[in-house]
Amino acid sequence: MEEPTGWLAVVRDAFSAIGILAFAISGALLAVQKRMDVVGMAGLAVVTATGGGMLRDMLIGATPVAALVDWWMLAVALGGALVVLALHRWMERLDRPVLVFDAIGLGIFAVEGARKAIEHGVGPVGAAFVGMLTGIGGGMLRDALANDIPAVFRRDSRLYLLPALVGSSGAAAAVALGYGHWLVLAIIAAVVTALRIMSELLRWHVPALKTEAIPTIRD
Repeated sequence: MEEPTGWLAVVRDAFSAIGILAFAISGALLAVQKRMDVVGMAGLAVVTATGGGMLRDMLIGATPVAALVDWWMLAVALGGALVVLALHRWMERLDRPVLVFDAIGLGIFAVEGARKAIEHGVGPVGAAFVGMLTGIGGGMLRDALANDIPAVFRRDSRLYLLPALVGSSGAAAAVALGYGHWLVLAIIAAVVTALRIMSELLRWHVPALKTEAIPTIRD
């Protein structure tokens, strides 16, 4: 598959860094809400930003994982924690920009995850799953560590897993059929980004059963 070169490669890496930074900020913000200390902020920021990629690399046998080889990923993630540490009192004003960056990261990572899985010999169906996990895995680990139900599983959450799956499936199919040109993958990533943003703006969500909480049984 042809890779972008020159300034196009710089743009691709810049968007990847933006996605990592946005994910890191979301992790650090949750740490603030949970009243964690600075170590907790840094930990959740790094896990959110790099967790999906680490899960991807372990599943497809690409070890050592990219986040431990490309040091700049960890540096960007820690930078996100520092941003929240310095500006957490004003971060509520950044809800919209963070949403956009997070959506860009979701699109990029879902597509890149599927592409990398195909290159490591995974079939299209498996690659679609790996790509989806790359996009949502960091957030799932973040919520689990913070003792929350992962946001992608909550009944009131907007579309997140579905756009990631659509993008990873499209990317896996394109690469498997020999159409994995970087421009095609960029378009797929843009579609994922648009779906994610539209789901927030238009309040799209998947159907959920109307149930009541199960009462606690006491001895």
